Amino acid sequence: MSDEVGLEELLTMPPYSLDEQEREELLLPLIRQGARKACSNPHIRSMYTKLGLEPEGMMGLEEVPAVPVRMFKSFDLSTVDRSEVTRVLRSSGTTSQHASVVPLNKITASNQTKALRRILGAYLGDKRRVMLVIDHPGVNSPTRELTARGAGVRGLSIFAKDIVYLLREEEGRLVLDEQALEKARRLAETQEVYVFGFTFIIWSVFCKEMEERQHQLELPRAVVFHGGGWKKLKDQKISREVFSQRLAGLLGCPPTEVRDFYGMAEQTGVIFVDCEIGHKHVPVFGHVIMRDVRTMEECRVGERGLIEVMSVLGDSYYSQAVLTEDVGRLLGIDDCPCGRKGRYFVVEGRAEQAEARGCGDTFRER
Repeated sequence: MSDEVGLEELLTMPPYSLDEQEREELLLPLIRQGARKACSNPHIRSMYTKLGLEPEGMMGLEEVPAVPVRMFKSFDLSTVDRSEVTRVLRSSGTTSQHASVVPLNKITASNQTKALRRILGAYLGDKRRVMLVIDHPGVNSPTRELTARGAGVRGLSIFAKDIVYLLREEEGRLVLDEQALEKARRLAETQEVYVFGFTFIIWSVFCKEMEERQHQLELPRAVVFHGGGWKKLKDQKISREVFSQRLAGLLGCPPTEVRDFYGMAEQTGVIFVDCEIGHKHVPVFGHVIMRDVRTMEECRVGERGLIEVMSVLGDSYYSQAVLTEDVGRLLGIDDCPCGRKGRYFVVEGRAEQAEARGCGDTFRER
């Protein structure tokens, strides 16, 4: 694999087609290139300087400095002039009242859209479908600030030829929309559909009300994508298997087509979707490293560590390496029984009393 391969060519590749060595050979020069630009930001420049690093000197993906995800709540990590920022994505997360601020320019937004199209296309094919959103229409209102929920709906609507929102707002709470449900039922009789929603909303609102009202859909060929909100469900001792079985029963689809994905506002465009076996797969334009909580060294396969997510999609902020406050295990490389190449992993939840390694002074210009 040549260093001459650019991002545009990468974004045309099937997302799980490269093995580990091919992917690293392709990603590393793009990561270096992005890091060079990112060093125009004084906080990123400070981080590299204090670590004694230059982008050209990074010889492997594991050497790329990672920004702790909470730094998006404390520092301006934009790498473009303010006039180039076309939209700001905000996400408060689950552990703080402060919002992450992720600036998007046209290039970043375009890269993210192309990447999502490749990832979703690997599960949906090329045909456009009816999209059933387990949320209310206001979440995608153009007059609202773009939140993680709104970005999720917009991002996953790439393959939608029609969108039906199955919930509505009533006196400040979400309830099942009976008329929308009937519309979905009619459309599904003649058209292919896919479903998207946030995990906790699906469980606490949709599943609950569908069962209480004794409703059921028949969507035998549907693909269901869901993400976010697992912390609340795990607090209730609800497993992924129980979730998938319950939702599949209400939608009339196979439980193997209920696909959880891992993603975050700070790395929009790179999502890690479950395969049929339940493993989360890393696409060709991203990378995942597990870091030992104590030493920050890269974990071996099977070892538990903090999840670091890398991406080549960001042109307007530092997406090259973001250290999350989630814990997971790398399960294997290039050998998943589903046949997809690359890394695959499992997310085990939030780190207890999560700490972003490296204090804010690492990023502040002095």
